[in-house]
Amino acid sequence: MLGVSIVLYRSPIEGVLATLRGLAAQTVAVVEVVVHANAASESEIDSLRATLLGGVPGLTRLAVTGSESNLGFCTAHNLALARLFGAGCDAVVVLNPDLVLDQDALAELTSAETDLPQPALLGPLLELADPVDLRPTGRIDTTGIRWAPGARHLDARQGDPMVDLPTASVRVDGISGACLYVSRTAYDRITGASGEFFDEDFVAYREDAELAYRAGLLGIPSYLVPAARGVHARRLRGTTRGGDPAIDLLGVRNRFLIAFKYGVRRPGGLASGLARDVVVVAAVVTRERSSLPGLWQAWRLRHRMRAKGRQVRAFDPSRK
Repeated sequence: MLGVSIVLYRSPIEGVLATLRGLAAQTVAVVEVVVHANAASESEIDSLRATLLGGVPGLTRLAVTGSESNLGFCTAHNLALARLFGAGCDAVVVLNPDLVLDQDALAELTSAETDLPQPALLGPLLELADPVDLRPTGRIDTTGIRWAPGARHLDARQGDPMVDLPTASVRVDGISGACLYVSRTAYDRITGASGEFFDEDFVAYREDAELAYRAGLLGIPSYLVPAARGVHARRLRGTTRGGDPAIDLLGVRNRFLIAFKYGVRRPGGLASGLARDVVVVAAVVTRERSSLPGLWQAWRLRHRMRAKGRQVRAFDPSRK
């Protein structure tokens, strides 16, 4: 039993419909899809529900929920994951509303789950799509997350031509939250050890990299499954800084949340990470002043994040 969680935030309806039609065309059945609209009025949610239920033949169980406040990517997905696993799903796919999966993508991910070490987090190889019509561009969106020196996380090979691609599943530092396959076993272990799946203090941005790092500490690796493919428009987040002040703020804020949470075990190198911290703070103070509240918010959450880090360490199998 396979479920899908999709979270919207001012998402163009054409992209949402394309994403859902891609799910309806899958060669394995999707039992239930939960679509949650953040920052939506009651009338907007009713209109969305009518449009989606009438516009996607083949999805027999499609639940459309919403909230007037913006719960954020993390909280909204956590609620949907709890609902879907509570309804008996064996696995749930976290999916962006600007991403269309090839028709056999979920079948490939489901098959890979039985062949790879368990539990694990899995994801497809994604191609960048044109944000207007979702046509493939011939450029890579992600072959998984990698940590770079300076405690930066990147989508590996983003922007490269779609050539010299891996053919077999490969272990990576993390899987993009744009499409993340989560088995019940992985979900139960992560939530049981750390109290939550996505860290809700992150709201959005860097949450997938933090999740993968935390899962790795708990003995749950991440694997790219290149036989599973999809196209991703990245409407909600640009591939470079400076496109959206709110996203830039979250990028700064969540960088330091990771630093406070993991301390000397921070991914990407301690010394190089600290050096880049200085650069980031200097840039925020002198140029990107709209991100100053992000620094303050991270500082206010430092004790909470350190407590979360201690909780993860208590379950870290490498410490036993």
